[in-house]
Amino acid sequence: MKRFKTRTAPLFIVILGLFAAGTIVTVNAWAQQSATPNTSRAYLHSYNLPSSGVALEGYCPVSYFAVNKAVMGKPEYASTYQGVTYHFAVPEGKTAFDRNPEKYLPAYGGWCAFGMAIEDKFPVDPTAFKIVNGRLMLFLRNQNLDARELWNSYDQNTQVNKADAHWKNVSG
Repeated sequence: MKRFKTRTAPLFIVILGLFAAGTIVTVNAWAQQSATPNTSRAYLHSYNLPSSGVALEGYCPVSYFAVNKAVMGKPEYASTYQGVTYHFAVPEGKTAFDRNPEKYLPAYGGWCAFGMAIEDKFPVDPTAFKIVNGRLMLFLRNQNLDARELWNSYDQNTQVNKADAHWKNVSG
């Protein structure tokens, strides 16, 4: 019997287990349902946005970096970058973003980083995040799955490389 020498086999086993338990089927159905035209999600240049057009469901992108916490932004402190609106918790956050928006943008257009690593698009819980190499990674988290825990159980650099490659393919 051939033995696997990479971490691919354990990942496959986890995914297979989740599939057998119905979790991946549920997640994929949820993600597909979210992508249908009559839902509350809009997709601008492959970005994961609610129909309001406000990124991160209104959470302040600067707060993830400044206080390592998801803090709800306020509409009175808003900026639009590449057609996407962001809300900020404080005026200083808006100023920081306006000076260097690329620094604060969520990786993978706001889609789940773990989903990207396994070549899929999962919606996210904006409070489930991690800063990796100066990039904001968001994750799916619901009653069945915490994708950040799965992400953390594998080599981070490998996960980032896989997610980056898939994002490049799906975003153009």
